[in-house]
Amino acid sequence: MNRELLAPNVATFSVDFAIVSQFSGAEHLKGELSTVRPQNWHSDIEWVSAADEEAFAVFQQAFDALGIAAYAAPYLDLQDEVRLYAGFVVVRSHCTAPDFHVDWTNTNNEAFTCLTPISPSSPELGLLYRQLTGHSAEYRYVPGEAIAFGEGFAHSTKPGTAVGPETLLCFEYGTDKMEHWPNIYSTVGRQVTHLRQPDGRFVRAEGTRGW
Repeated sequence: MNRELLAPNVATFSVDFAIVSQFSGAEHLKGELSTVRPQNWHSDIEWVSAADEEAFAVFQQAFDALGIAAYAAPYLDLQDEVRLYAGFVVVRSHCTAPDFHVDWTNTNNEAFTCLTPISPSSPELGLLYRQLTGHSAEYRYVPGEAIAFGEGFAHSTKPGTAVGPETLLCFEYGTDKMEHWPNIYSTVGRQVTHLRQPDGRFVRAEGTRGW
């Protein structure tokens, strides 16, 4: 329970903005990349992710350097370590209506999403979320701060229009036990085309089929 946000299964914490800001330039992303766009959403959101292991390594290095795994480890069923499934850059410039959704369902809370802004100015397009009261509230992205959430956290991009494309660095990660993978894959497998399973193997995903 996050008393400040009045919502369950969500936390905010500080991150090294110098590491995050490296993703503001395409030259930092090595290897092959892929872009996935969800269907029937009220925004122009895109997820730019690794399409090969060389590109994945860039996200893995940032994930490790930011120490994000340490925040999730106490809440996960682990064999050895927290596993990064996918990293990507979220790009959007407008949203006409909320698309409330949860990232994770029926996962035993074994997976998390982490978001933090890449640019030094706070994005105009914030994060709407459902409070325990049933009301909607807004979380304003802050450079140098990350928000992470797990199962049951309902959220959406806040409607609005930005001056130019706004970018967020996103990680999806969790348990390293394959027994939890089928339900975890139902989310992360729709957002990227190349991901890492809990057992460490790289596999191809289906992208936004069915969204």
